[in-house]
Amino acid sequence: QPTAYRGLPRGEVRRGATFGRLCAGELRILARGGSRWWWLGVAALTVVSLLVPATVAATPMLLLVWVWPILVWSRLGTQRHENGVGPLLGAYPHAHRRFLAEWAAGVGFTALVGLGPVLRLAMAADWPGVAAWGGGAFFIPSLALVLGLVSRTSRLFQALYLPLWFLLVNGVAAVDYLGAVRVDGQPAGPSPLLVGGVSLVLLAAGFAVEVTRQARR
Repeated sequence: QPTAYRGLPRGEVRRGATFGRLCAGELRILARGGSRWWWLGVAALTVVSLLVPATVAATPMLLLVWVWPILVWSRLGTQRHENGVGPLLGAYPHAHRRFLAEWAAGVGFTALVGLGPVLRLAMAADWPGVAAWGGGAFFIPSLALVLGLVSRTSRLFQALYLPLWFLLVNGVAAVDYLGAVRVDGQPAGPSPLLVGGVSLVLLAAGFAVEVTRQARR
């Protein structure tokens, strides 16, 4: 060991801690996508969701809460290219960790924004609604990330998500990924397990795109 470095404290390299910091960094990047007024809107939607009846929180409030962050979601998978740092991050030796960290940050961000409705559903013991909410929390960032990686632009997610959301507003249960369409008070859409399975397929597709691009560099 060089003399100049003797006596200096040594830090232990912990991979898990590194991944946790990477997730936290990705979450901060996403959070900065909303202005102060935008976050005040999130806070207002959360408070209203907690005060209204559970039936209102399960449909109109949930739909409002999970369309509010569409511009932030659409940045998943696109920021490196839009900011011109794609080649720099492409040289990162463990690109798959960054991919997983970005996805985990998207899930955490989605859960944070949708906290009001799920708490209200839990207070009403609406566990099918809570489970459907969980499926949506995984599905939305998975869809946003894979579309962002494939297109390298935020517009594709915006163009696909809004029509999908409008189908839910019009009560189309077949595409209900978050439990907002109800029949006799119960979610009428696909099961949360199916929505979660689709999310995993999307995640695998995004991972394959990332690995393929990394191999070509």
